[in-house]
Amino acid sequence: MKKTAYIISHSHWDREWFLPLETLRYKLVTLLDETADLLENKAGFDYFHLDGQTIMLEDYLAVKPGERARMERLVRDGKLRVGPWYMLQDAFLTSSEANVRNLLYGMQDAQDFGAVEKIGYFPDTFGIYGQAPQLVKQAGMDAVIFGRGVKPTGFNNQVFEGGYTSPFSEMFWQAPDGTRVLGVLLANWYSNGNEIPTGREDALVFWDKRFADVEGYASTGALLFLNGCDHQPVQVDLPEALDVARELYPDVEFKHSHFTEYVTELRKLLPCEDLQVIKGELTNQRTDGWSTLVNTASSRMYLKQANQRVQQLLEKQVEPIAVMAMRTGTAAYPEEYLKFTWKLLMENQIHDSITGCSVDAVHQEMETRFMKAEQAARAILDDKVARIVRQVDTTAKFDGEAVPVVVFHTSGYAATRVVTVDVELSRTYFAEMPFEEIPAYLDGLPRVHLEVRDVDGNLVDADVTELGMQFDYELPDRAFRKPYFARRYLVSFVAEDLPRLGFATYFAVPVAGEKVTVSGEKDAKRLENQFLQVDIAENGTYSVCCKKSGVVFAGLGSYVDQGDIGNEYMFKETGDGVRVSTEDLLAECVVLESSPVRKTVEVTHRMILPESADVASFADEKARVVWHPGRVSPRSERMREFIVRTKLTLEAGARALKVDVRMENVVADHRLRAIFPTGTTHETHFADSVFEIVERPNQVSEEWQNPSNDQRQQAFVALGGLMVVNRGLPEYEVAADGSEIRLTLLRANSEIGDWGNFPAPEAQSFGEQVASFYVMPYVEEELRTEGAKWAYEYQMDPFAVQAEGQHNGRLSGRTDFAMWDDVPGLIFSSWKRATSQDAEILRFYSVAEDEQKITLHDAMRKTTILEAANPDAELEKSWAVAPSEVITWRKEDAK
Repeated sequence: MKKTAYIISHSHWDREWFLPLETLRYKLVTLLDETADLLENKAGFDYFHLDGQTIMLEDYLAVKPGERARMERLVRDGKLRVGPWYMLQDAFLTSSEANVRNLLYGMQDAQDFGAVEKIGYFPDTFGIYGQAPQLVKQAGMDAVIFGRGVKPTGFNNQVFEGGYTSPFSEMFWQAPDGTRVLGVLLANWYSNGNEIPTGREDALVFWDKRFADVEGYASTGALLFLNGCDHQPVQVDLPEALDVARELYPDVEFKHSHFTEYVTELRKLLPCEDLQVIKGELTNQRTDGWSTLVNTASSRMYLKQANQRVQQLLEKQVEPIAVMAMRTGTAAYPEEYLKFTWKLLMENQIHDSITGCSVDAVHQEMETRFMKAEQAARAILDDKVARIVRQVDTTAKFDGEAVPVVVFHTSGYAATRVVTVDVELSRTYFAEMPFEEIPAYLDGLPRVHLEVRDVDGNLVDADVTELGMQFDYELPDRAFRKPYFARRYLVSFVAEDLPRLGFATYFAVPVAGEKVTVSGEKDAKRLENQFLQVDIAENGTYSVCCKKSGVVFAGLGSYVDQGDIGNEYMFKETGDGVRVSTEDLLAECVVLESSPVRKTVEVTHRMILPESADVASFADEKARVVWHPGRVSPRSERMREFIVRTKLTLEAGARALKVDVRMENVVADHRLRAIFPTGTTHETHFADSVFEIVERPNQVSEEWQNPSNDQRQQAFVALGGLMVVNRGLPEYEVAADGSEIRLTLLRANSEIGDWGNFPAPEAQSFGEQVASFYVMPYVEEELRTEGAKWAYEYQMDPFAVQAEGQHNGRLSGRTDFAMWDDVPGLIFSSWKRATSQDAEILRFYSVAEDEQKITLHDAMRKTTILEAANPDAELEKSWAVAPSEVITWRKEDAK
């Protein structure tokens, strides 16, 4: 069989990891300067692969903006191979829409430079979601290159064999909808052609070993060698090294190449009938379980929570409300600013960043980026909301003074929710009187309290807290800032049947006199609404009864703490196995709020925990770089009080119990989990993942040795009629028999791990830590319809703003922009403008097991995740959506 060695020059560029961004940027500038010189001047050095991510060019040009034309010329000439991603993300810890934006903006940027390397590139992704073949196929790619997920790889990427693995490094990978792409596993890693010798003797040893390694997996004579590794400087003498190889192996053709050429030639040679088809997620589950890197889902949990918050803000509030503003003629769509904000967020979604497995300096900078991304997103949101509200008809249909409040709800599902908003009365500007006199003036006004009414004047259940006089200011569009004092009230009220994608107007009505305080319910052991009854036990666990089905889930919400002598990548329990549970503790319960809108009970546990792992033995294991499976250090004998305060809140109209946990973390080297018995046994469970609800086995494979079997989720994990809906808590475990769900709330550790001793003391997450989730019963047959809908609904809260007085407006006080008839099992994903700014984009995905039909209110054309126009596509209102299909439509602007 003829052999062709395809040598691909690259440098795998972890933008920040064991070194911070600016340290690595300095090295990146040197790398690209040297690479450009080689590509322009060195005969035989023809191509360089820029690691599949365009952010490398942005980082380079931030230092050398004058080199843009040079980079464009190299890309246009096919020498510098860029894209398709903006950055190399962690696939499981970023949302469905974030994965789309990463591909969309990456391909756009690559095209702006001159060309896109259309290969789905996942060299070091810590597992890959099952829908990846469908997404890359929609983006015009039919092959992926990946480094993890099929053949198990261990320490230093050691390969383990077994009949469950693909017999070849080439295979077909099939998404749940049936989309199939060619997959090439980097079975010998992305450094198997690194540092090729120029000396004949060394080259013989090198190539004999490399040929044997690659041919052990290759199904054809097309042999792939990647010349590079993490932050690897470019090999400047590569042409000379390949000339030596050609002399030594005259029967082998050595080609300095690129992935597109390699895949094109590989396809001509593939023995298709012998290739395995792998399906769904790539997570290395059939391994010894010690190298899945799954516990990056719980390292530095505060980062995951910030990411979830900003993702939801952008994709489920900022983008759709910006479309509303444009559609109603109130404001232009801010595409450039949205792209800037998304990119700022995506800087934190790189696989060594969002995973929390880098040095402390990296994650300190991430916290600042999250703040900046959220500030930018909220600036857009505040502006668009204000402009919309000015055009809303806020006149009350009843007599009397009333302050209009406009509630925005954009989850895509009609819902009854509790809304909280600040309401101001008696606003008095500094320009109206000397500012030092305003407080006394406001204090002298007659006392009032507030009621809440809907647009028809019907009284709405509400709870109002007077906050007193407060300072604030306006920033008018066309005038200088205007400071003022006002009386402020915190108003919570029940908003029934909110629009799926729109807004509704309510009114805060001042009523003379003081608020009449009604004695709230004092029972600290029970919470109840029309859907659920929650009873709290002496030990602080709670039972949840679904009134519709009568099913009771008991003993929920205990906490179990374990010692952790692993690292930021992998959890490893201490050798003594000492665990502390709240099961036998007596909890303190107190009612914090009992009103018509909600009841909140605070449950306090005072746990006594070891203050750390045994200091001496654990320090020794880390210093000797003992791989985590072999560590045996016990927990310390010194103990500390660890207080867990849990707020259980049941709101009017809620289908789920809201749980907010606060922990003052004063101990090190441990993991705290909340435990949820299901009262059932099952072989599988369900979890929300990227564009799918995936069914996973509870049992590990026979090869598995790790005592833990932790998994990753997006919005929820569900089993046996019990769903735990999280907000930024992506790690969970299900008991092997399906009897228990375990949700990680906090994991504290002290080092990166991986290939050396890299301390990361801030990964201990000392200080106050928080966690939020919901506990919700569901009917098992309705998981993919009703259950999933509420899980996505509870990922975000509706928000409200006070309008500037009553006024006639051209927009109805209640407006729903949703452009479809609801279909159970079809999940709303995105409503935005096309990046080309010439159409609206609407995206759904199916979690149903059968084909579904959806009717749109306006005729649209089907497109892909790249949003491109296709004037020849059918213009239809009625569409069939296949199981697991991700479907995107364009609503063209009127010409």
